[in-house]
Amino acid sequence: MDVYNRLARTIMIPVVDAIRGTHVAAYLEDLEETQWWCAEDIKELQSRRLQGAITHAYDHVAYYRRIMDERGLSPADISCAADLTKLPMLTKALVRANFDELTADNIPKRKLLIARTGGSTGSPLVFYKTGDDWFAHGRARGLLAMQWAGVDVADRVASFPTAFGWPNARERFLAPLSRRFRRAVEFDARDISDETLPSIVQTLRRTRPRAIAAYPSVLALLASYIKDSGQSAPDLHAILTGGEQMFEHQRALVREVFNREPFSRYGSHENSLLGTECDKHSGFHMFAQDLVIEIVDDDAQPVAVGDDGHVLVTNLHARGMPFIRYDTGDIGAWATEPCACGRAMPLLSRLTGRTCDIIYTPSGKRVTGTSVGMSRFALLGVTALQIVQETLDELTARVVIPSDVLPEQVVRVRRGIEDILHRSLGDDMRITVEFVNRIEPTAAGKYVPVVSRVSPDSWLNRVRE
Repeated sequence: MDVYNRLARTIMIPVVDAIRGTHVAAYLEDLEETQWWCAEDIKELQSRRLQGAITHAYDHVAYYRRIMDERGLSPADISCAADLTKLPMLTKALVRANFDELTADNIPKRKLLIARTGGSTGSPLVFYKTGDDWFAHGRARGLLAMQWAGVDVADRVASFPTAFGWPNARERFLAPLSRRFRRAVEFDARDISDETLPSIVQTLRRTRPRAIAAYPSVLALLASYIKDSGQSAPDLHAILTGGEQMFEHQRALVREVFNREPFSRYGSHENSLLGTECDKHSGFHMFAQDLVIEIVDDDAQPVAVGDDGHVLVTNLHARGMPFIRYDTGDIGAWATEPCACGRAMPLLSRLTGRTCDIIYTPSGKRVTGTSVGMSRFALLGVTALQIVQETLDELTARVVIPSDVLPEQVVRVRRGIEDILHRSLGDDMRITVEFVNRIEPTAAGKYVPVVSRVSPDSWLNRVRE
């Protein structure tokens, strides 16, 4: 462990914990130990924490108290993960319709942090989190996932973040300090083009990060550029990816170019990191110490091991706005065999969804859908969105808003959407906003947020003219 990582462990994390009033260091130590527990011990720990979460929800969250009373349930009736089937599934629509009732009455407003999803399933959402859940438990899971990839807390990591902003002034102060201490290298995921890719590769060579973290679509663009230009790839110890489904062709390309097997991570803005690959790359180890993950059918009942089903999440530490049996919008399946690494944490063998096409612009940009700023549409009252690019010069934003929105508000929403898209994509695209009653899902039941029908070859020929 180098000097930066020793300082991070002994000084930086404890100081930030003290400022935030969180316990990242303690939670990380807990995960480092429990990752090696046997399955029965992990289940027992999970059950204890679930009982605490259910009791809190019944005592302090009007929505769950009403739901449980209607079903004649008390907190004692839900003592383990299997008992969760007694409760209904929670959807984004239910969260929106019951926002106030889902907010805990014993958490001071000043401790509630407003958050929002990135809309990778096409339906952005605004909700509350607490610092302990967001910046402590979630951060600890992320640090352990990095350890599995051989990356420590203060190792230099190059990343391609999208701008979600920070929830308060304290976090806006801490974020740049954290980046400087970690010697982080950041690139704007919204600004990747033939013009910027050479400088990105040069910066990677100059700064020599230990790892790179990015969406699969961004990694594939970077790898494709390096391969097509005949360059050698920057020397990296690890490739970290998440935020989208990683398709096999993307994994193969990244493996070929960087000579490293990518470590895929699975998470969401609602519940932070849910699971991650270990060095065996046999699936996602799900953090059962902090979460209950269910794979269920359309009736919210468990499917057989190995069968595909809806991924539901119950966060065992969320207190400000508990999400119990929350539908992620993803489809997954449990592994039929344990991982060879020896960890007994539940293993998700496959995950369907998180797809994101690339938008090609006349100015030469290639913009991933997750970089468009999907989360900002939620603040306009948009409940579902799909961007369809028919030609290089124009795209249509199909938008769903509540039926009771006033005409003058519709005008504001339209202008807001056009402004967000122009800022992300440039002013040289014609943008049409189309209000619809619903976004049609794919045959697999997935809502695809971005559909581009532009041929990459035709785009490349045009921008080089």
